[in-house]
Amino acid sequence: MPQPESSSELRPEVETIEQWPWPFSRADLAAGLRRYLDDPTVWVQQVKPITLAHMRPSIGRVRGAFVNYTRAAGEGTCRLVVKEPRGTTRTGLAGAGRREVGVYRYLASEIPVRSPKLVAASAAGDWIVLEELRPERGASKWTRADYRRAVRSLTELHDRFWGLSEDLANFPWLSRPLDADFEIHVAAAATALERIADHGRLASWPERVHTMAHLILHAEQVVAPLRQEPATLLHGDYWPGNIAVLDDSTQVVYDWQLAGVGPPMLDVVAFVLKSEWWFGSLPLGRGLIAQEYRQLLAKSSGQRWADERWDELWDHALMWRFLQEWLDLLAISPSTLLEARSEQLEQLWFEPLAKAVARRLL
Repeated sequence: MPQPESSSELRPEVETIEQWPWPFSRADLAAGLRRYLDDPTVWVQQVKPITLAHMRPSIGRVRGAFVNYTRAAGEGTCRLVVKEPRGTTRTGLAGAGRREVGVYRYLASEIPVRSPKLVAASAAGDWIVLEELRPERGASKWTRADYRRAVRSLTELHDRFWGLSEDLANFPWLSRPLDADFEIHVAAAATALERIADHGRLASWPERVHTMAHLILHAEQVVAPLRQEPATLLHGDYWPGNIAVLDDSTQVVYDWQLAGVGPPMLDVVAFVLKSEWWFGSLPLGRGLIAQEYRQLLAKSSGQRWADERWDELWDHALMWRFLQEWLDLLAISPSTLLEARSEQLEQLWFEPLAKAVARRLL
């Protein structure tokens, strides 16, 4: 009597299909690598996730990818950064990814500071693949020379596009916080303040909540002096966390998701305040940063501000940056976090903000 076939013999052979965890296809990546490596014979063999060092919060998801590929000259590998921006920076504005892809594709060749090379991206900016850059040291370990070099790069960026707002109008995906996007930011700030009140955040600072409401009600006064200044290309989130210092001390600027058009003071204030928020006392203090920026810009473009005017613009840029960005952050931050950092919030934001409102709006 013949023996029955084993269950393994009865079961058809099924090829195991590796789950593809990436937002792009293998063909998308191969096409991008062919351009990046200037080699039409590249074929992607394997893409593995890797951990990225020196990562800080960003808009969306950021991962590392280790790629094995073949080409006519033999096998090769490379390390890439895969970004998946989430949503928009504000409802009604261009997507954060769309803005960053636009900068890399259409403006990178004109920008006087080095940026990562774009490998591949979707047209809408849903995903972006960039070359990986390994910093020699993290942002928290920057030296005085690093800060001076970053200030010089910011000056060169602003000088290159100084007064070219009409030319930059050809790129509608750029942010225009004080013009076309102004009402959107003010409405978002009002919504954020409502959430803060509804959830009882900052309940121990009722006078600070009143200051925030005053900012929103007088938003036109907040931006009026800033609108009088010549516009330039803004990075939007320029600070050490978005700048890689390489082993030869050169710097590479990335995360252009908030790139826009506006007065240069917005970038300078963001650079100082975000650095102080993360790192406390800086090797190059805010007074020296401002002095360095003003002197370099005066040499390159002839732009000069009287001290009184500079102080006025600083106050108004401080108020606008809080209204544009920090109200939202306070609205979504857990109460425990706000309590833990209450002293820093008071010293870095609330007290200077109250003084600026008293000087400029009352």
